[in-house]
Amino acid sequence: MSVEFIRGPNVYLREMTPSDLTNIHASLVDWSWFPYSVDETKNVMRPHLQNLRYLERPYKDNARYWESFVVCKVSDNSFVGFRTLKIDNKEGQIVFNAALPALRGQGLMNEAAKLIDVALFTELNCTSYTNKLDPQYITNLRAYHTLEGTELSQRSNRTLKLVKVTKDDYDTWAAANSSSIPSYNFSGGSYTPPQDR
Repeated sequence: MSVEFIRGPNVYLREMTPSDLTNIHASLVDWSWFPYSVDETKNVMRPHLQNLRYLERPYKDNARYWESFVVCKVSDNSFVGFRTLKIDNKEGQIVFNAALPALRGQGLMNEAAKLIDVALFTELNCTSYTNKLDPQYITNLRAYHTLEGTELSQRSNRTLKLVKVTKDDYDTWAAANSSSIPSYNFSGGSYTPPQDR
């Protein structure tokens, strides 16, 4: 059983399950530093699944864990991609953000990113997060993104944009741009760990 986190008009995010690992592997097929077999991908993702036991929402000052979400289409529940966040003291770091190659560039992961933003800052008490954006896939920063620098990708020869987003910047932007936030239904606030379901 997988628990839904947030639902928008075209995609929803739910917790990762072991049955998603083949699709996760397929999402990472062209990550040159990630040439793992499905079995190796399972070994990498296992700690993310084990972390489900320790999640607490909304986030607290002493929070230290990983959250991994699968992005699915609303229309047919099919897998689109996944996102993994490292949470440390109400601050996040987006570690993985990958989609199936055939579904890239269709706006689905863009909607998922906006849903994550609204969930983190409006629902979960997150104070900030950082991310590394690949300009091949994300050409423009959002108005509430702060460019903090660049770094050479470990998986390609492209220069990544190092971005930080704070709750204050997001809230200021959201107040003036509410029509840019997808309509959503947040269901991830009161989390029950798998062992207690």
